[in-house]
Amino acid sequence: MLGPLRVWSRECPVDLGPARQRAVLSALLLTPGQAMAPDRLKEAVWPRKPPGAAMANLQSYVSNLRRTLEPNSPPWYRNRILRRDPSGYVLDVESEVVDACRFERLLREGRRLLHECEYRRASRTLEECLSLWSGSPYQEVRDSDAGAQAAARLEELRLLAMESRWEAELALGRDSSVIAADVATLRMRFPTRERLSWLLMQALYRSGRRAESLRIYHQTRTLLADEYGVDPGLELQELFGSILRGATDVSRAAPGLVR
Repeated sequence: MLGPLRVWSRECPVDLGPARQRAVLSALLLTPGQAMAPDRLKEAVWPRKPPGAAMANLQSYVSNLRRTLEPNSPPWYRNRILRRDPSGYVLDVESEVVDACRFERLLREGRRLLHECEYRRASRTLEECLSLWSGSPYQEVRDSDAGAQAAARLEELRLLAMESRWEAELALGRDSSVIAADVATLRMRFPTRERLSWLLMQALYRSGRRAESLRIYHQTRTLLADEYGVDPGLELQELFGSILRGATDVSRAAPGLVR
């Protein structure tokens, strides 16, 4: 789900059929293991102007997906993977086989390790969770409200994973110049995101670029004032003060506390 929809069976790719059929499966993967009412599924697949035969088409797509997902099932077999319950359709798969679910589990684990100062293990875990991405999430249903909300949530978590990994890399003493370049590129897209400013200031200062680090703080303060009428958060202010004093070991904020 963290890119174009793809399914494998025994390491072989599965042909999921036409775009609408793929959208049905993608919509069901918004809530794996939970029932999705037919009307809600229809809205996810046809967010604008559904055809008059939408429900009949939906049933046809579900039948095709059942044969695709369980190709060797005998006639009149009660499907285990994609079934119909009284409250709707259920895609019954373990969360670990869905990359979006696995990503969230690895992110929680990586963040826990970062809080516990297990920087090397945190870095490896966060790198693994980021490697699961191959594009924009839930591409097949992004035009629907449910798909757009799920995709936006995952994109936010991806940012958090990237920030957390950079923090672990800095704590490990990795090349701060390279980290500064990577953070600066992302910060161009999110100039008011304080966590990125905090990381960039850290990386620049550790690279011996004190003046540039201080300039990032002033840029962030101005942007926050202009956009939201607020001052930088306490962690960013404390880092600025440490850099002004020329501290040899700048303070480390707890992950997630910076806006």
